[in-house]
Amino acid sequence: MSLREEVLRAAVQNALRYGEAKPGPVVGKVMAAHPELRSRAREVWSLAEEVVREVNSMGEEELLRLAEELGVVEARRERREERRWPPLPEADRFEVIVTRVAPEPNGYPHFGHVKGLIVPFVYARMYGGRFLLRFEDTNPRVERLEYYEAIREEFAEVLEAAERELGLSPGRWDEEIVESDHLEEFYEKARQLILQGDAYVCTCPARVVRAKRARGEPCEHRDQSPEENLELWEQMLSGEFSEGEAHLRLRTDMRHPNLTMRDPGIFRIIEHPHPIHGDRYRVYPTYDFAVSVMDSLTGVTHAFRSKEFEPHVEVQKTILRRLGLRDVVMIQFGRLTVEGLPLSKRYIRPLIESGVLEGWDDPRIPTLRGLKRRGITYEALVRFLFDMGPSKVDAAVSMDALAAYNRKYLDPITPRYMFVPNPISLEVYGAPPRLVAELPVHPNRREMGVRRIEIDAPQGVFKVYVPYSDVRSAQPGERIRLRGLANVRIRSVMPDAATAVYEPEKDLSVKIVQWAPADGSVPCVAIVPETPYSYRVVGGYGEPAMSELREGEIVHLVRFGFARVDSAGGSLRLIVPHS
Repeated sequence: MSLREEVLRAAVQNALRYGEAKPGPVVGKVMAAHPELRSRAREVWSLAEEVVREVNSMGEEELLRLAEELGVVEARRERREERRWPPLPEADRFEVIVTRVAPEPNGYPHFGHVKGLIVPFVYARMYGGRFLLRFEDTNPRVERLEYYEAIREEFAEVLEAAERELGLSPGRWDEEIVESDHLEEFYEKARQLILQGDAYVCTCPARVVRAKRARGEPCEHRDQSPEENLELWEQMLSGEFSEGEAHLRLRTDMRHPNLTMRDPGIFRIIEHPHPIHGDRYRVYPTYDFAVSVMDSLTGVTHAFRSKEFEPHVEVQKTILRRLGLRDVVMIQFGRLTVEGLPLSKRYIRPLIESGVLEGWDDPRIPTLRGLKRRGITYEALVRFLFDMGPSKVDAAVSMDALAAYNRKYLDPITPRYMFVPNPISLEVYGAPPRLVAELPVHPNRREMGVRRIEIDAPQGVFKVYVPYSDVRSAQPGERIRLRGLANVRIRSVMPDAATAVYEPEKDLSVKIVQWAPADGSVPCVAIVPETPYSYRVVGGYGEPAMSELREGEIVHLVRFGFARVDSAGGSLRLIVPHS
């Protein structure tokens, strides 16, 4: 099949499923099926744009006729009604919808962060609006440059997958904002509140502040004049107070039923170098101040956050109102956790430091880099979260549920290979001088071709590896079939070896087993993640063609499971996410 035919098939399928073909998903599908085309990406993209224009100009009848000729009629039958997300509240108030994702660069992104990325991204694209990536980096003690880069890289990959899988374009944020670049603006807003009498500098110890807030008692500094507070504020900025000795508080109501509304802190001193600005600043806004002001200043219309922040909504709206800034529609959604797997850094970090985990990309943990190394595709992750929708209900999902989505995505595009776990040698007698096995790369996609494995049998004898589990209970005289190669009759089975006799007739009614030739097979180690503390290791041999696999490729090991190549070169290390 020519490249144009391959692109045309993908474009027709995309048009039938979504009503209109788009170049991004078409290129993604073609590249996934043919990784060797990555070096010709520009050519493929140009061709996809041309073919997509052609397909989108067709009427439904013409499109169906072409689909039938190309053998993709089933795509229309599989087309499903996309899950309808609830409309954005108060969307009519705004000419342009602007949403954002606002990660703090204090660790590597994990599964739970993806919901906070996908929800605002989908809404921005649904409404033809703008989507922002904003780093909330105003707590320098826990932030590092490597986390900025990890978030950029991994969020970009997820959004590119969202464009391919959901057809939402462009699969990228429209603007990047670094919150700490706006500290001088924050300081001006703080001065405004001070001069209005809406904020005061408190020098009480933290334990005293907590106790008085709990009891609803006013702070002794509450009645300082704006001039006195402004002088104290400038002293905070200039370094006359040390960390913990002074902080700026919003003047609200110390008897408010919502404890977070009782004169909350809005600026504090942090004496720690910032990963971008070094020692230039020492006074930083709290989350409530920074998130509300930045949302308003950057044009955000709808701010999404997990519902644990719901008690803070009133604080943030009060800050905006006192500053005379535009209000933001604040929307909460439920938190996402993974059954049996930790998401919090405080649980994962000790496991890494103690050597239980290899690092933040260990395939046993649900960081994005861990999931990717495990073989979970971002397309499956995106579809999984899209189908869940922006629910306000907390959800604990299982890896089995995610595996089902991953399997559905991988199954149509992943090449098959034979892998022999826990092998035993099988010596076959009475064979012709040469045998050839022709195995389809994919049972349902002829265009992916076949693999040929040639077996020499000098003096009528050849040796292969087969799974011990397939022959250990076989009785003498029992017949099995070596997949795609030959039928054999078992002669003997011992713990370390077995023998059999070649049979010329082809009989598919007997047990079919995978095998690897003794000469040319590829040593493999398959790692099966089980818990954050353990994994199962399965050794074996793969067929010769597996020697051409490269790190990062995902394959389907016949009768064993999907696997991602973790390392290659002489032998293969494979990560098995699921069957």
